[in-house]
Order: sequence, then C-alpha cells, then structure tokens
Amino acid sequence: MDKNKSTTVPSFITYESGNLDYSILQLNLYLNAYSEVDKPYKIDYNTLLMSYHLWKGKNLDEFCQNQTLGYFLLNPTNDSAEAREAFCIEIREFLSET
Repeated sequence: MDKNKSTTVPSFITYESGNLDYSILQLNLYLNAYSEVDKPYKIDYNTLLMSYHLWKGKNLDEFCQNQTLGYFLLNPTNDSAEAREAFCIEIREFLSET
C-alpha cells in the first residue's frame, strides 16, 4: 500500500466548473448563512439515525453519498451540486458526532 498516495474525498461540486467560485460561495451560504427554512433541503434527523443504524455499514462517506443521491432523486426541484454537497456535509457532521 502506497502511503504517499493522497485520497480525495468525493464531491458533488466539479472542479472543472467555470463557476467554481460561485459554487463555493453558494455552498458556504447553505452551510453557514441560511436558516433551516431557507435551505433547499430538509433533514429529518430521526429518520437519518434510524437509517444509519439499520444500514450497519462501515463507510460513513458512502452512506452520506447514498442518502444525498436518494434525497435529491425524490426532491429534484431544489437539486443543485451545491445543495447536494451541503446536504452531504451536514449529515456527515451530524452522524460523526453521534
């Protein structure tokens, strides 16, 4: 195993985007400035905890990515790369604290 090899954390925001600065600004607004009412997603933390305990997986990042994709497949009206990334970050932070 090569320890010098860096691993990248998967992101919903593409780095090739011409609007990367705007995407990062929007992501920061979702995470830090908007109230729960103004965000393009709603997180039900009770359902999230139940799903996580029933999943019994080892990889938290994989679970968060799957939950994010599932949420926005069922709620496509507010879907954007920035909203997906913010949703994924919020549930990862919540689950890593529990």
